Amino acid sequence: MACPEVVTGSVVIPGEDYERIQRAVDNGQYLWRLSPVRTAQEVGTVHLGLRMNDAYTFVEQFRDSDDGLMHAVVRVKHRSCTYVLELYQPEKQGRGGIWIVLSVTPL
Repeated sequence: MACPEVVTGSVVIPGEDYERIQRAVDNGQYLWRLSPVRTAQEVGTVHLGLRMNDAYTFVEQFRDSDDGLMHAVVRVKHRSCTYVLELYQPEKQGRGGIWIVLSVTPL
């Protein structure tokens, strides 16, 4: 793989408390969590080896028939590599719900 610094596979961020994050967003903090692309940028830069100035492209948003939750797909071009980040809304669905990075898959 040409970009070994990027973490791929299922994403689990230690100490990430979805309920607490949702409450903080409801109180006007971390509003970037309301955007799948901004969440991919912030979480990707801090935890996954991506860069803020990588090219982030919103691909789609859909309701997963298995878990009933809203999911979103963001494509990221990082140096010579391309990744697909899948995100989902664990607390609230739709507007006002936080986004969490679920997985990073190399293309």
